[in-house]
Amino acid sequence: MRRTPNFFKCTECSTLVEALNPQCCDEMSCCGKPMEKLHPNLSGELSVKHLPVIKRSGSTLTVCVGRILHPMTSEHCIKWIELVGNGFEKRINLKCGDDPIVTFHISEHERALSVYAYCNIHGLWRSSLEI
Repeated sequence: MRRTPNFFKCTECSTLVEALNPQCCDEMSCCGKPMEKLHPNLSGELSVKHLPVIKRSGSTLTVCVGRILHPMTSEHCIKWIELVGNGFEKRINLKCGDDPIVTFHISEHERALSVYAYCNIHGLWRSSLEI
C-alpha cells in the first residue's frame, strides 16, 4: 500500500523534515516552536511551473517540474523530487543550475505512484499516476 508522507517545515530556520513513520503525530518542533505541516499543492495558477509532469515508458519514469520548466537559480529552485510507490520511496536532491528533470527506474508492475517536488519559495507540490 502506498503511504502518504508527512512533511514539516520550521518557520524559524526553514529546516525540512519528512516523518518516516506513517503513524507519526501531526506535531513536530524545531527551534523551540511547532513546525508547519506541509500540504501539497495539486493545482493553481503557479502549477504551470511547479506541478510535476510524469512520463512513463516501461520501467523508466521521467519527471519534469512544470510544463514550463521551473527556474533553478540560487534564489528560486526545486530542492528535491521524491517518488512514492507501493512500499518504496526514492528522492533525488537537486541544486541550483540543475535542470528540474529526473529519471527513476521502477518495476513495470507499479501502477500507483505519487511524485512530490519541493520549491524553496512556493512549497510542496504533488502529482499522481494511476495506471
